[in-house]
Amino acid sequence: MAQQDILAKIKRYRRDRGLSQANMAEALHVALKTYQNLEVGITRVDIDRLGQIADVLGVTLHDLLDGRGNANEGSARLMNEEKVLYDKIIMNKEAYIAQLEDSIRFYRQILREETGLSDEKVSSGRT
Repeated sequence: MAQQDILAKIKRYRRDRGLSQANMAEALHVALKTYQNLEVGITRVDIDRLGQIADVLGVTLHDLLDGRGNANEGSARLMNEEKVLYDKIIMNKEAYIAQLEDSIRFYRQILREETGLSDEKVSSGRT
């Protein structure tokens, strides 16, 4: 089940129970804007938060994820989407770290050329 389908179910269950977004935010101990961002899909909803939302709405996680007797498939799909997202974040961080390391090497080389310091002194920051 796609995230938008899950969010639509959350919204429908919330409205069916006469709960406002402010009620949900208070019950989940988050700011109203945070809850609004969750419900419209601006902020990704992780599996733990889905469980909390299900509790507040008085439904099961299964009801939110699928509702047709296929909770394992729905939760597996959601967890796979989360894993893909986290993998992308990690790859982006690793690329950023590599860029920083390249910059450090570049500036160390400039320092060596400009000051005539040895590699050891440039690396340690001592003169």
